Amino acid sequence: MSKAISAAEAAAADPAGVSAEALGEVAAAWRVGGPDYLPYRITLLAKLLDRCTTRLLQSSSGLSVAEWRVLAQLALASPDPASVRQLAEQAWVDRAEVSRAAASLERRGHVVRRQNTKDRRSPLLYCSEQGLALYRDVAPSRQAFHRSLTALLGPDQARQMEASLLTLAQQCVHELGARDDGG
Repeated sequence: MSKAISAAEAAAADPAGVSAEALGEVAAAWRVGGPDYLPYRITLLAKLLDRCTTRLLQSSSGLSVAEWRVLAQLALASPDPASVRQLAEQAWVDRAEVSRAAASLERRGHVVRRQNTKDRRSPLLYCSEQGLALYRDVAPSRQAFHRSLTALLGPDQARQMEASLLTLAQQCVHELGARDDGG
C-alpha cells in the first residue's frame, strides 16, 4: 500500500531544500510512497522526459518519440541496415511499436525497407538520405535538451547520478536474468 507524505516530511527528507511542490500538478504523484519509492520516481521522471521529448519533437520535426528513436538508431548505424527486431532489442521497446514507427517513417521517405536475403520474414531498414538530413536537423536540439538537463547537476552530481542509475540498471538486469533462468 502506498502512502503520500506531507510537504513537511518531503522537506525533511530532502536536506538540499529542493521541494516537490515546485512540480505543480506532478507534486502529488512525486510524493507517493515517500523516499522509499525511488524506482517509482525514476519511472515518473522517464514519463516527464518522454512528454518533453514528444513536445520538442512535434514542434521541431513532426516526429513521435518512437519515430525519433528508430530514425536515430538507423542514422547512427548508417549505411548499415537493421531489422525491426534489432531496433526493438536495442531500445528495449516492443517490436510492434518499432514496426509502426518504421512504417510511418517509410511512408514519409525517411526510411527504406528492403528484403533480407538471409531471412525473408525480417526485412532490413535503412535510413534514406532524407532521413539522414532530418536526423542531422533534429539531433542538435536533442543534444542541447540533454545537455540542459545535465547542466542542472554539477559534475559531481552528474557522475554520481550516472553511477547510481548504472547500479540500479545492473540490479534490474540481474533480476531479469534470474527470472529468465527460472530463479
